[in-house]
Amino acid sequence: MELRIVLVRPRDPNNIGACARAMANFGVRELWVVAPHPPVWREAKSAVGAVDLLAGAREAAAVSEAVRGCRTIWATSSLTGRRPSIATIDLPLEARPPGPAALLFGPEKTGLNADDLAHASAILRIPTGADCPSMNLAAAVAVACYAWTREAPPPARGGPAPATARLRERLWLELRRFASQAGWQAGERTRRLKAAVYRSNVSDGEAGMLLELGRRLMKRCS
Repeated sequence: MELRIVLVRPRDPNNIGACARAMANFGVRELWVVAPHPPVWREAKSAVGAVDLLAGAREAAAVSEAVRGCRTIWATSSLTGRRPSIATIDLPLEARPPGPAALLFGPEKTGLNADDLAHASAILRIPTGADCPSMNLAAAVAVACYAWTREAPPPARGGPAPATARLRERLWLELRRFASQAGWQAGERTRRLKAAVYRSNVSDGEAGMLLELGRRLMKRCS
């Protein structure tokens, strides 16, 4: 199954263990943990039936590292008090997007921040009651894994697959370098540019073409 669960800055190792068990319930095997707290997260006690999955979990220092190689990156959020600048997709899914795919889950207390969301092309929203919109981390992972693994139509054919996260990161870093050399100051506009790169449906070939064009333009202008 081409689905990667990415837990961003989780604070409780027991929650990580519970997420691993929820993943195992639905046959999802790839777990990444970004900047976990505390460092002893692998000693989580609640991963009953998911010891191997938890032992094989990968640790990353940044979201960009955890999603590398993925073609679809979706974030999860209750969207309480937020107006997202990217598409919102409500469960149940009408079709699964191209894989490999990553689902981002934020810290228990705060959820994903703007920098985390900049890596995603869409927000996967689990409809919940207005009186209690926030879900327990492991419960959210379980619902998302169930929705992803249930029978659903395959992704629509007819176009190239989206570029991998690694190639999008290269494109973003080059664009940031070009912008800096052009005198564009870092700030909100830079963050919006990054979000646009990750949100786009640019293919591998198109991303490579844009990289080559940018290099040629910078060479000519230098």
